[in-house]
Amino acid sequence: MAVLKSLYTWFEIVLCFILFIPFQLVLFVLTAPFDRRRRIMHYHSALWCALALSISPLWKVRLEGKENLDRSRSHVVILNHQSLLDVLIAFRLFYPVKMIGKKILAFVPIVGWNLFLSGHIMVDRKDTKSQFKAIRRMEHLITHGDSLLVFPEGTRTKDGEIGEYKKGAFRSAATTGTPLLPVVIDGPYQLLPKKGFIVNEVRDIVIRILPPIPVEKGAKPGDLARISHEIMSEELRKLRQEG
Repeated sequence: MAVLKSLYTWFEIVLCFILFIPFQLVLFVLTAPFDRRRRIMHYHSALWCALALSISPLWKVRLEGKENLDRSRSHVVILNHQSLLDVLIAFRLFYPVKMIGKKILAFVPIVGWNLFLSGHIMVDRKDTKSQFKAIRRMEHLITHGDSLLVFPEGTRTKDGEIGEYKKGAFRSAATTGTPLLPVVIDGPYQLLPKKGFIVNEVRDIVIRILPPIPVEKGAKPGDLARISHEIMSEELRKLRQEG
């Protein structure tokens, strides 16, 4: 049954995105001339991601802390990284952001195409020039009213706990004085750990949006990484105790 449910879940997610991409292409052509920030594209993607997550029999998604979302100003959203489902979860926030991902993702059919069309930032981690270009674009986006979303661990967790945060993920927030918006998730790791595609249990996916962390312009990225890691690790512990 676990294999059958997993196959069904992956089938419906892939089917959702196959049906979704033609609409996204048409939307891009229609909105690109006036929606330079790709907000309409983002909300359309969020709608389809929410649909893909909602029709699986393997989980229910619970979103908490929506009152902490302030769409009137920029934030650097920081999300702990548990599984392949986390990109869908990021869109499930229905909060317009630009994500930072590996450049190779732009070549992944459907998902990568959408990230490229929607103006998300693709970076080659082995290319210093690409990294500096990405940093400059991140700062440009923030100062012009966009929010960013980063996975500060840089990779999926191996044990379900929050790994060490990389300082680079906080550099744009420190340079511009942009507040951090911590979002703690739990459930995706237990459903779909780093190795494997078979889901062995049915459980809730909890997304908890925490109050923003104010950032002074010129703050040290290392300090921001440490503070946010402590806050999010403690919240993950509380979330599991409540569960």
